[in-house]
Amino acid sequence: MVYSREIDGQVYTFGVSGKLWRDALLMYDHQTRSLWSHITGQAVEGTCQGKQLKTLVSMPKITWQVWKTNYPETKVLSVAYNPNHPGQQREDEVQDRYRQYHRSSRTGISRIKYNDFRLRNKEQVVGARIDGHYRAYPFSIFKGKAVINDTIDQTPVLVFHHNDSGATAVFLSLLETEKLTFVDHADYLVQDKQTETLWNLITGTAVKGRLKGEKLKRYPAINVYWFAWARYHPETTVYR
Repeated sequence: MVYSREIDGQVYTFGVSGKLWRDALLMYDHQTRSLWSHITGQAVEGTCQGKQLKTLVSMPKITWQVWKTNYPETKVLSVAYNPNHPGQQREDEVQDRYRQYHRSSRTGISRIKYNDFRLRNKEQVVGARIDGHYRAYPFSIFKGKAVINDTIDQTPVLVFHHNDSGATAVFLSLLETEKLTFVDHADYLVQDKQTETLWNLITGTAVKGRLKGEKLKRYPAINVYWFAWARYHPETTVYR
């Protein structure tokens, strides 16, 4: 998740508190020491309790090669120094330190029993939020396809998930007054049935066809385990 650091006109700075809430990380702001949920962006303790950070749309996960191709002027926040290969990461920084946890059936460290059995606890989902409405799309739904045309609370959406890279995006599939329906075309590209325009799902931009240059509105989305998503958003619906 990516959030704006501006709250009531003031820019805040944040750090990792080392604490968990509902088995998920809590951030803290340096100005008031309030604790914030990284899942919801809401302050759960302290002076700012109840305040909400503005969610910014982002790509939860994507390969560096694909990102760099679409955004060649990107600045990198930091790269671990490798003395043997300047400019490259150290091998131990590339490894997944949570590999064993991902492979196990464990759900967090609180030992709370999760009982929303609509999906398996460790099933990974694309979590989408639109105007206070939540919907989960299991990764397994995307086997053999990368896009789903759906509706969230009467809002037509295009949901994208690339199983190999983990790239995820949710777009409004309404352009002005025209509702578009999409089909897979190639990696990170889809075509709408109405105009046969090709769309880049990394940027949300039409790259070829009648609508070339148009851009789809993107909504916040997250790749997350079902048990965590359902605990924070028990009212969520599930795409079947």
